[in-house]
Amino acid sequence: MSDVDKSAGAPGSAGQGSVDGSEGVAESSTLNEMARAQKLAESVPQLAPQVDLNALPARQYLEQTCVPILLQGMNVLAKERPPNPIEYLAAYLLKNKHLYDQTK
Repeated sequence: MSDVDKSAGAPGSAGQGSVDGSEGVAESSTLNEMARAQKLAESVPQLAPQVDLNALPARQYLEQTCVPILLQGMNVLAKERPPNPIEYLAAYLLKNKHLYDQTK
C-alpha cells in the first residue's frame, strides 16, 4: 500500500473530509448540545450549604425554615378562601412539607 493510500484512511487526514460538509454540521450540533446542557445546568437551583439552624438568630431561622412554605400556603389560602382557613392551612403545610424539608 502506498503512502497516499495509508493517509486516505488515517484519522485527521485530508482525504477523510466529506464532500457535503456534514462534519461541520455534526460539530455545530455538538456545540449546540453543549450550550444547551450548560444553560440547563445553570438553571438548576443550587442547594444552599447546610447551616447550623440552632446557631441562627430567630428571624433568620424562621426565614429559612418556615416562611417559604407559609407564604405559599397563605397565597393558596387567599385564592381558595375556605370556610375553615386554619384547618386548610394546616392540611396544606402537612401535605407540602416534603417540598421544603430541611432535613434532607
